[in-house]
Amino acid sequence: MAENRRSAEGGTTEKGTIAVREFSATPDRLPSCFHGVKGATAYRPTGSSRDGRLVTLGTGPRGVVFAPISWGDACEWAAEAKRLAADGYHVVTLDWGADRRRTISDATRLLRSRGAKDVAWVGGCMGGTLMLGMLTDRTDRPAGVAGISPLASLGGYSAGNGSSYDGELLLLGTAEDPLSDEKRLREVADSFPKAEVTVLPGKRHAAEIFAGPHGTAARRSLDGFLDRTFDPADS
Repeated sequence: MAENRRSAEGGTTEKGTIAVREFSATPDRLPSCFHGVKGATAYRPTGSSRDGRLVTLGTGPRGVVFAPISWGDACEWAAEAKRLAADGYHVVTLDWGADRRRTISDATRLLRSRGAKDVAWVGGCMGGTLMLGMLTDRTDRPAGVAGISPLASLGGYSAGNGSSYDGELLLLGTAEDPLSDEKRLREVADSFPKAEVTVLPGKRHAAEIFAGPHGTAARRSLDGFLDRTFDPADS
């Protein structure tokens, strides 16, 4: 069913199209991992016929964008997305588009077009690496970034990436992760001196950490990051 949404100027669009700040998206097929979730809706940015699908669920002013690993999709963070939406967050998960940075930006603008006042980014592996690297762009920064198992060898980190950023930062990983162990995680932290660093036992990577034996600790760390990111007045 087509839906009307408010545009950035306060008007409405037609045929289910969302438009805000030169961004528009149309309804798309919902991934099976979100079937039966009340209010879950899939969108695809206008002009993108085969990639970059965005799935939104929840409502409210506190937005969260989840980005997957390099070969991941919108279902990778489905469990956490559903949990946070049930807790009052407005969430987007995504399939990567051809331009991955643009996919993250599109997800952010989709949330803002639906009423999110502030947006936090949460990315696993490549997703977190890209999000941390995008902090050099001062034009549309998020309220906070959580890199879950980010990669130390990619992203073009520099000492200025984190020092010029005033939002909340979390770096979370496991001690023996083959791709992002404690040593590599702390290498990333060298470029983000204000970040909270959480290292959990084991070898699990990115979203897998939340489904493992230390998932409760991982969720506690993520929830603490989100609590710090958003103004209590928005809760």
